[in-house]
Formats: sequence, structure tokens, C-alpha cells
Amino acid sequence: MYINGFDDRIDRVDWQPSAVPTRKVVDSVLGSRQPRQPRSAVLSLAGAVAGLVIGVGLKGMVLPGSPWGPGTGLAGAIGGSLALAGLAVSVPGALFAAVKGQQAPRLMQFASMNLLMIMMVLWS
Repeated sequence: MYINGFDDRIDRVDWQPSAVPTRKVVDSVLGSRQPRQPRSAVLSLAGAVAGLVIGVGLKGMVLPGSPWGPGTGLAGAIGGSLALAGLAVSVPGALFAAVKGQQAPRLMQFASMNLLMIMMVLWS
């Protein structure tokens, strides 16, 4: 059976116009949406602070006169090792966050600020 116009189709399905959506329509729309994650500056701040600490540690490894610089013995070895370990964790962490950015946007927030601050400290 062929229906000629839009009004014929509406009459065939017994549709009644209404200004208020039904509860079923509202529930289906709300149920299909993913919950929003609150945006928090805490992770950006934590990434910035961690990046600053790692960057200062790396920069201090090569500056004479710093507490963990060249020729400082055990303190220099410990401080330098911690800074290098922080860098060794930050770079793969940022790569992992870039790959998993859609599933873990909060990790990307932390990792990007961390690497940005490390680079800024090393370049200054």
C-alpha cells in the first residue's frame, strides 16, 4: 500500500501532537548520555607541581653549587637519581595518556601539565 502524503502517514500511525514529551522519551534521551566528569584544576596543579620539582631536579644536576649538583657526593647521586626517575616515568606516562586520552582525560590533564613544566624549567 502506497501512502501519498505526510498527513496520510500521520493518520496511519495515530500520532497526536503534544507540546510535552512523554516520560519514556525523556528517559531514553537522558539514559543515552554519558555522565559528565567534573572538571578539576587539582590534576593540572598537581601535574604542574610535579613537573616543576622534576625540572628543578634535572636542572640542578648540571649547575655547580646546587645541593645535588656536580661534586656533591651521595646527596647529588640521590637527588639526580630521583630527578632522572621522575623524567623516566613522566615521558612514558605522557605517551600512555596520549594513547588513552579518550578513556582517561584526567590522566592527560596531569601528564600534559607535567611535561610542559619540565620543558619550561629546562629551557629557562
